[in-house]
Amino acid sequence: MRSYVVVTAVEVVILVFYCANLQFTLQTISGEVENILTTSLDKYSTNRAWKLFWNQFQQHYYCCGSSKNTDWFQTAWVSPITLTSFSLLKKYTQQNGKFIIPAAPLSCCLSDAICNTFTDCEQPNPEKYYQNNCTSIIVNKINSIASTKYLFYAVLVIQIISAVVKYEGYTDNDHNPKSKL
Repeated sequence: MRSYVVVTAVEVVILVFYCANLQFTLQTISGEVENILTTSLDKYSTNRAWKLFWNQFQQHYYCCGSSKNTDWFQTAWVSPITLTSFSLLKKYTQQNGKFIIPAAPLSCCLSDAICNTFTDCEQPNPEKYYQNNCTSIIVNKINSIASTKYLFYAVLVIQIISAVVKYEGYTDNDHNPKSKL
């Protein structure tokens, strides 16, 4: 019986360590996700893979921007090549040469809204875009993984209860002369 208690104690220690480590790792990943998504906004106009990611992700999960739907309003997401075609947009060129307009990509546009990148910048309206931010979508998925720790805690409680019950039964049998017959 003593070995059963020792094994249970070892399992308890392992499960507690695992759950604590899982929680820490998932919190770290969640923070990194927001950093990566925020920095990738600037790559929209220059990196085809990021542009594809953002367009597909925003449309599939009905979200817009990294932390809020107006993130795009402070991001150089439109290619500077576009400037030559639209003289109206030259006023949005920053001193550092970046081109920032107060509008979001069409992949952020609500299905019942009419969005036009080049006219929207004259009258910005964040209500035309999905209200959920994309970081929260990914973090919620990560947190659903974190909820598995509760399963491990349940196993932990069952193991402790089982060990106590078996130990109680073992000690009762030692002191009860009828049980030895």
